[in-house]
Amino acid sequence: MDGEDYLNTVTKNSDFQKFDDTLRMTIDSNTEQRKKLVEYLEEQMKAGTLVYGIQISDSALMTCMVFDRKDRHLHFVDGASGGYALAAKQMKNQMAENANI
Repeated sequence: MDGEDYLNTVTKNSDFQKFDDTLRMTIDSNTEQRKKLVEYLEEQMKAGTLVYGIQISDSALMTCMVFDRKDRHLHFVDGASGGYALAAKQMKNQMAENANI
């Protein structure tokens, strides 16, 4: 298998569809970029336009479902050390706090 071709199919076959109107993403960022993102999210939360959860990790995990290596495979990317689960917990806590306001 050609490594470059496989890398292209990994990207093409990574999870990207959302079905419940919730944006979820795993991003790679430096400290300054992350600080700006969190500042923006905090501003938007205080304005009442969104709630969010974030989990910061120094590594990521990729879980693969491979039906065949050429075309039919899916890849799910998540932060290590809790990823989406911890971010969701933070978001739910924010939602509960905002419900009491």
